[in-house]
Amino acid sequence: MWKKFISSIVILFILFLVFSAFPAFALEGESPKISREQAVELVKKFFDTRIYDKFSIDYRETPEGAFWYLNWTSSKEPYPSLYATVDADRGHIKNLSIYPGSDSGKGAILPKFSEDEAKNIAIGFAAKLQPEEFENTVLSPEPLPPVRPLIDIYARQYCFYFQRIHEGIPVVDNGFYITVDAFTGQVIDYSFEWYFGELPSPEKILSKGDAEKIFLEKSGLNLIYKRYFDYEKRQLKIKLVYQIESPNSFFVDAYSGEVIQRSPDYRYPPYYGEAGAGDIIKQALTELTPQEQKELEDAKKLISKEKAIEIVKNYVEIPENYVQQYASLYEDYENPGRRLWSLSWEKRTDKPEDYGTISAQIDASNAELLSFYTYDSSRYTQDFRQNLNLEDAQKKADEFLKLVQPEKYGMVKLEKPVSQPPTSEEVREFGFNYVRQVNDIPFPDNGFSVTVDAKTGKILSYYTRWTEASFPEPAGIVDKSDAEKLFLEKIGLQLSYVPFYESGKSNYKLVYRITPFSSNTFDAFNMKPLDYTGNTIEEKPRIEFKDIKGHWAEKEIRLLCDLGIIEAESDKFGPDEKIKATEFLKMMLKATGGYPITGMAKPMPEYVNNDETRETVDQDEKIIESAVRLGLIKKGEVAKQSPISRELMAAVLVRAMGFEKVASINDIYIIKAKDASAVNPAYKGHAAIAMGLGLIRGTSGNFLPQAEVTRAQAAVALVRFMSAER
Repeated sequence: MWKKFISSIVILFILFLVFSAFPAFALEGESPKISREQAVELVKKFFDTRIYDKFSIDYRETPEGAFWYLNWTSSKEPYPSLYATVDADRGHIKNLSIYPGSDSGKGAILPKFSEDEAKNIAIGFAAKLQPEEFENTVLSPEPLPPVRPLIDIYARQYCFYFQRIHEGIPVVDNGFYITVDAFTGQVIDYSFEWYFGELPSPEKILSKGDAEKIFLEKSGLNLIYKRYFDYEKRQLKIKLVYQIESPNSFFVDAYSGEVIQRSPDYRYPPYYGEAGAGDIIKQALTELTPQEQKELEDAKKLISKEKAIEIVKNYVEIPENYVQQYASLYEDYENPGRRLWSLSWEKRTDKPEDYGTISAQIDASNAELLSFYTYDSSRYTQDFRQNLNLEDAQKKADEFLKLVQPEKYGMVKLEKPVSQPPTSEEVREFGFNYVRQVNDIPFPDNGFSVTVDAKTGKILSYYTRWTEASFPEPAGIVDKSDAEKLFLEKIGLQLSYVPFYESGKSNYKLVYRITPFSSNTFDAFNMKPLDYTGNTIEEKPRIEFKDIKGHWAEKEIRLLCDLGIIEAESDKFGPDEKIKATEFLKMMLKATGGYPITGMAKPMPEYVNNDETRETVDQDEKIIESAVRLGLIKKGEVAKQSPISRELMAAVLVRAMGFEKVASINDIYIIKAKDASAVNPAYKGHAAIAMGLGLIRGTSGNFLPQAEVTRAQAAVALVRFMSAER
């Protein structure tokens, strides 16, 4: 009996320790205002949880508040799940994530719900969960035009953000993020972010004009050269642009006019890893082709691994207990034709905690040291004393660059140090960033970065990036003052409530910030905004064709316009005109995700930079090549300016559905049309399947296989194709 009593005491003590350690089950201090049972009831109020057979609930306290985390799952196919976060202080649902278990992407391409329908679903959902807060929001426009059909996960969802507005002023990071499945109409993600504390009064604040003057004095626009690289085409272009240096961290206090930041604006040098590896030379087992011969001849001009190691040792001390571990010779992906040696050494020691590595890159053509990096864990276990200040370290960096880059050193300017910790703390290392100057204009993507040990003065790392390219002359650019005037007129500053995080909690301030915009980089010659590829961001007005109203295909044409599949070159569509085969193929490629939707509004010339020459690429040829590659057509089946027949359109539609193999067995098909015998035997199966699925319908009992397709007929057939279940 006594032993049982002792055992019970021990068990209770262990359980006390366990439950004390895990607040999900036993909460220290005051209990949350919303109990576990209330959190469950709140979610069940809006969702039927009977389809799940597993459930768990956790509890967590953070500087932002206390929260319940609820998770329902099913162990049976299709394994649906429901995840929810409930605010344990205020009793509202903060986050929801719903997985229905079925893949809606396996059905039709065309969404079953329009964007307007999905928006109404999102509005109803948020208004039901948080009616009072939702009344104080506005729908935030999408950063890019809505383009829906297509074969990717994002196109199968509609995402909406309802921004909180307080006294006519947006409250940053406050509102509702809601995602609606375009095929089921179900809300699958929901996030409610709201600051319930008191917001500052907008009385007695600086005017927008005064704030903009401060912006021009303290920041403004910077004229720089910017590098853009097309990774698909492996093409480089340099553009002269005006850019906002810190668009997301520049704020003007609306009361004092002080410039404030949400976080330190440290600038670290970019890191560019290896693009690939492998030997250049492979033994020729047969007679060499001209390309192989050239490659082998070029390889003879490259330095050996031993020479590359020797170059590294001229600038980097390699201790005796470091063993050369890896070496690779490969082509620089962004600079075709340039070969790089990549080398590494590792520290050999009996102590697992004592670790060290040295890595370096060398240009195999001209023997230039491009970068190196050293790390030794023992630096952080030994007694440390800072022997160099910022000025001393900078002198070390300057001396090193003069040694390793004597010519290019005169073409760069030193930026502020990479890091400047408080002066009261000892600094282990100093980082310096040197920016290349071209025509007295910064080229931030090029230059050098150097890290100096504050104890020994040794160079710990070095990195260079130097692009050999032609730079546009600045003659004819928009004057900086005019550029800033245009920027303030078109974009400017916006009065906003912005959270500043202090001790893990949000403290909202009333500030002027850069108005959110699609780009913070502008062409210096015309001040048009540029995207991440360096192309102009054009605002595309909604298409309104004047010749389709009342037409039998008006609904389908308008739908394809809304989806971005049809793009306007004029205000007329020409629904009864014959459509070119390449025009139809372009629409098919867009509908199936086989071609970029942007940048293809009309056949604009593209340029390939090859030894300073420009070669125009024909857009129709690109469309045909893409269609052949994706199996929509066969090689030689379509000519650039040719129309498309009904039987060929049937073949394209059926192939896009993945039925080419079965359609090719034409002896098993019967075409229910009077003119079935007129169908080309090669397209007999395609015609039968297209008619059977309702993609193409007969006319007065005839299929009309050789009839040329009109633009309206093509639009209707494409919508039927997109609506068909896969």
